[in-house]
Amino acid sequence: MKKIGIILRDYKSASNNDLLALRSDLIEYLRNFQVQIICIPIVFENNLDEELEMTIKIINECDGIILPGGSIIYDIDCEIVKYLYDNNIPTLGICLGMQLMSLTLGGDIGHIGNNNHQSKKEYVHNIKIKENSKLFNILANKNILVNSRHNDYVTTTDLSISAISDDLIIEAVEDTSKSFFIGVQWHPESLKDDIYSKRLFLEFINALK
Repeated sequence: MKKIGIILRDYKSASNNDLLALRSDLIEYLRNFQVQIICIPIVFENNLDEELEMTIKIINECDGIILPGGSIIYDIDCEIVKYLYDNNIPTLGICLGMQLMSLTLGGDIGHIGNNNHQSKKEYVHNIKIKENSKLFNILANKNILVNSRHNDYVTTTDLSISAISDDLIIEAVEDTSKSFFIGVQWHPESLKDDIYSKRLFLEFINALK
């Protein structure tokens, strides 16, 4: 059975306790596939070199990695992305995960300044997918509707930009020289019945070593 590692993010509980966790909808979505899920905890404030060494040991037990959504970027995040990229480990970035991939590979992050990309609705806006991209080959459509719940966005990156929103926010990045290195700004795991979400996750799983 293929093993998918998911980097846990830090959260605050309702009683203000520090937690390492991930959204349940990602776990629920992955249960539709024959995969084993390995949660990868990171103590973000620990010594970077020591924490990275321990994290890489777990990553090497996995066939591919999902970088999930979150809110804070740490130095170790970029080191993890560098390792995944340099070692051609299949990687799917979601929301913050896409931003980390973009930032690590020559990019920068900005703040949107409005709520056009922050909504609890199932579908929020359209995205346009470049027809010469790997993402287009996977989804087989150049215009799809996606959900959206982020306040920051990628302003520049050395990765290939494969999709943008109608208001020109970067919505997907990729590197076609890798077995699978794609980041998306939306949350496909929350669109349970969406055919494009299914195609994206299937392609990621098929790329696992």
